Amino acid sequence: MKVSRRFQLAVHTILFIAANSDEKNLTCEYISKEIKCNPVVIKNILNILYKNNFLIKPSPTSGIKLKKSAKDITLWDIYKITDEIDIKDIFSDDNLQITNPIVADLSELLTTDFEQIIQFMKETLSKVSIETLLTKHSQKDKISN
Repeated sequence: MKVSRRFQLAVHTILFIAANSDEKNLTCEYISKEIKCNPVVIKNILNILYKNNFLIKPSPTSGIKLKKSAKDITLWDIYKITDEIDIKDIFSDDNLQITNPIVADLSELLTTDFEQIIQFMKETLSKVSIETLLTKHSQKDKISN
């Protein structure tokens, strides 16, 4: 299974903001430079995060900040705003002209299984907070030094 680039960048951006929360000058340009990503792409990610109440817009005296605590933001929260899957859309393709009865019923055959998979994914991602990831990263740094 593969997650989208948008999800990866959203997680990376939130982690960066959380790790640098004491930084007064966190701007889109600064973040994009530090994580080596196109500023337009980061701006789009930031807009998604603003729209979904993850961030506080910067003022003239402060940079970008998390609106919620790092412990209150989970990977599932981020996944929902970047990649959430609609079961009905997984097998829909208006251009397919399927005549084989087994293949034609594929959506119906797999819907329950995919619902269970997505539920498991939700439960698992909901247990992983940004704070958890920052702690893991900090522990990894201690071990490698």
